[in-house]
Amino acid sequence: MGRPAGRQPAAGNRRLRAGRRAERDAMSLPQQGLRQRMAWLHTWGGLWVCWLSFAIFLTGTLSVFVDPISHWMRPELVEQHAEESAFAPSGHDAQLAHGVRHLQQQAQGSSMWELWPRAGEREFQVFWINASGYYSDAHLSTVTGAEVPDDAGKVRDTSGGNHFVEFHHALHAGSIGLWIVGVASAAMLVALISGVITHKRIFKDFFTFRPGKGQRSWLDAHNLLGVLTLPFLFVIVYSGLAISWSTYMPAVIWAQELRTGEKTNVRDYGPVSQPSGRPGAMTPLAPLVLRAEQTFGSPVYAVVVNHPGDAAMTVQVYSSTSPSSQQGQLLSTRGMMTFDGVSGALLATQMPHAVPANPARATMRTLDELHRLHFAGAVIRWLYFLAGLAGTAMMAVGAILFMVKRRVKSLKEFGARTPQVYRLIDVLNVASVAGLPLACIAYLWSNRLIPLALAERHEWEVAAFFAAWLAALVHAACRPAALAWSEQLWTAAALCLLLPALNAVTTGQQVFGYLLAGDIERGGVELAVLAFGAVLAVAALRAAPKVAYRGKAVAS
Repeated sequence: MGRPAGRQPAAGNRRLRAGRRAERDAMSLPQQGLRQRMAWLHTWGGLWVCWLSFAIFLTGTLSVFVDPISHWMRPELVEQHAEESAFAPSGHDAQLAHGVRHLQQQAQGSSMWELWPRAGEREFQVFWINASGYYSDAHLSTVTGAEVPDDAGKVRDTSGGNHFVEFHHALHAGSIGLWIVGVASAAMLVALISGVITHKRIFKDFFTFRPGKGQRSWLDAHNLLGVLTLPFLFVIVYSGLAISWSTYMPAVIWAQELRTGEKTNVRDYGPVSQPSGRPGAMTPLAPLVLRAEQTFGSPVYAVVVNHPGDAAMTVQVYSSTSPSSQQGQLLSTRGMMTFDGVSGALLATQMPHAVPANPARATMRTLDELHRLHFAGAVIRWLYFLAGLAGTAMMAVGAILFMVKRRVKSLKEFGARTPQVYRLIDVLNVASVAGLPLACIAYLWSNRLIPLALAERHEWEVAAFFAAWLAALVHAACRPAALAWSEQLWTAAALCLLLPALNAVTTGQQVFGYLLAGDIERGGVELAVLAFGAVLAVAALRAAPKVAYRGKAVAS
């Protein structure tokens, strides 16, 4: 039978409709293509670095309070908490005389001497460049000038809070670790920019949070934390990359060497100037230090003698800086007065907190200050700390959100291997979000449990951190995701809540004693650990019902 005129076959109609749909999609693609591509980049680019970024940000956040953590980890060290008073120039004659005499005996021929006079202290330090080109040092008595043993043996050998600084900076892996952190930071910038483009209602989402809505709640939390910390994250990530520019862009240094014919960074330590080869007698240092203190209005920090005993020697006197003395100045640059080492004539003066005349150097110094917080007092440090925690939580929520969405509906991105890849992501989520806090608190526990007489004790503390983190990874791989979340959160919470008891048993010190003695730093560390323990316990409690009754992971 023939077909009625003007009618198309069914297959032809389907092809025609499909063609029209493809044409419409092609016409609309330029309008949505950028956001779609940015969404893909934000999801996958952010996912594969989020675990490392989480670790870098969490340890960087803890590094904000590096000094209080270091003080807590040295319980034998008695801290003085004297009230600040108006500065008055102090005489350092005895310490300077003792220091010069010791250096003349022990460091003849050294290219540089360095003295750290401290008014009112029973001892002080001197340094010199040894025959191998590295620093040597000695602690001297203010009264007798005799060398006294340092705190080794009296104060436990520990990396203190510097462990978190070093991990945040280079993962304890030297230049290789610095490159890894740099790659993760660059990826983080890409994730931030693509996230802004992807979320077209980003600022509206800041005021939207719908709890108890499953996937929707996780997305709301991710958006809210992202918008809240967006300026902070941009500044921290970009400044972290910028201050390590010489590592990531070595061609700049190579170009300078090719242009000038001179190597840069010829020596790691020691003076840049060259000696004359003629002998010269050093001028008394005490008048130079007194003049510098009167000029700067702050105590001397260090006295550096370049090429001692040479006619071309110079003396550099550095001022002290502190957040309380900066009076609104951002740069924490030390003041420095340079004198002729023979005649005592003033050669140059650089006032404290001075802004470099070179705009590029001024910009770099500003970024360095914003990242390292040399200028910051307690209020700014707490703001950085809270913003750092919020940014860290944003990364954790983003990683969890990825698996929450896939549990609702798998996208089968990896074909037949998709379940195995999802399992790997689950394991890394648990080991990062729950395992890293566990490793951090295990590091503090190791400080109280490792024998004091153990050689290279500080290395064992760092090893305990990595061992705990590795154990968390293995545990997450061996247990179902739901149970792994619950068990690791409970373990970390218990270690946090029991840390004050461990401290009391092993050292006889406790948080109330710290606070009564005015030791706010050590007391603050224990109170912060208790707060973290409470948060982890709440997270573990919220995970437990899902484990017990639903069989789903804490992130589901």
